[in-house]
Amino acid sequence: MWLMYALITIIGYAGMDFFIKKASGKIDDYLLSTMIINFFALLPALLMYFWLKFTNQNVLVSKEGTIFSIIAGLFIGIGTITLIRMFSLGSNLSIGSPVVRIGTVVLTTLLGIFLLNESFETKQIIGILLSVLGISLIVF
Repeated sequence: MWLMYALITIIGYAGMDFFIKKASGKIDDYLLSTMIINFFALLPALLMYFWLKFTNQNVLVSKEGTIFSIIAGLFIGIGTITLIRMFSLGSNLSIGSPVVRIGTVVLTTLLGIFLLNESFETKQIIGILLSVLGISLIVF
């Protein structure tokens, strides 16, 4: 079931990268574009929240979850600003986006292993090494 959500996420992020690239250089990189993107990113979340409430489903809220969500939001804001700036400085979508996404995969994998003590197998190490090689081939 999680794979279906992963595929939808891939479509969502690919669309985001595509339209950020299209908007870059046509609107202020640091303020206006980031505010518009993050404002409209809130709409699907609000619709989902109201749907859950309307169908009488529980909405889990905890102090720890709220704190981690706030921190994640700050990182999303930073990532959005720098992604917009990367494209406005001339990065091609076909190069910049894979570098960012593969780099994200490598870094989050390392965070999972070293900070969350997640298990990791030899084939996954090979996958990470190939990802780093892939970034190198894309960039150089």
